[in-house]
Amino acid sequence: MEKNNGKVIAIVALLVGVVALSVGFAAFTDQLTINGTATAKVGDNPFEDKTNGLNYKANTAECHSTAATSTNVITEGYSAGTLSEDSWSAIKVPLTKDIPSVTCTAKVENKTDYVAYLKSIGANAGVSCASTGANATPNANSVCANTHVVVQVGSVADDKIEFGTTQPTTNSSTTGSVASKGEETVTVTISYDPTKVVADEDVTITLPTITHDYSSAKGE
Repeated sequence: MEKNNGKVIAIVALLVGVVALSVGFAAFTDQLTINGTATAKVGDNPFEDKTNGLNYKANTAECHSTAATSTNVITEGYSAGTLSEDSWSAIKVPLTKDIPSVTCTAKVENKTDYVAYLKSIGANAGVSCASTGANATPNANSVCANTHVVVQVGSVADDKIEFGTTQPTTNSSTTGSVASKGEETVTVTISYDPTKVVADEDVTITLPTITHDYSSAKGE
């Protein structure tokens, strides 16, 4: 009996030793975290860049008879105007009984990485007319009353305004766009009805300031 008791004691002592060894190798743990935000700040408006923004494309303005099947070469008395970044100015075209309607076009070029969505087309007034001859006022009024202007941006039918002497309603239901690295055509047609009025002296027809506004956001 004494021998058996000795064996039992020895086994118990070994188990205690193993438990003690395990406790000696236990590890401490911790967890570190990282969080935060970064804000990409609004930069300069890329559309306003005079070289690589959204501008009229140089040397693309031209005028021709609206009835012509192809663009006529500008002749004496005609000027397709001057393109300077955001401005198309100094269009000068004669209207006659034989050519009662003239169409002028220019290209808008988008060199940015954004699509330029057309938001509105408008004008700050209607057309005005002036003459210096003896019948200045009635003659100018008659011509103006029969003058019609159409401004079209691109090829979408609704992206235009039409007006005479009355300021047009701004068209803000536009659907067109100028794709990034792309071009779009702006068309201005000026006409009068020679069957209703014959100018007995030269009348200067002045266009109002016409604007077409763009945004990089389709819904803004």
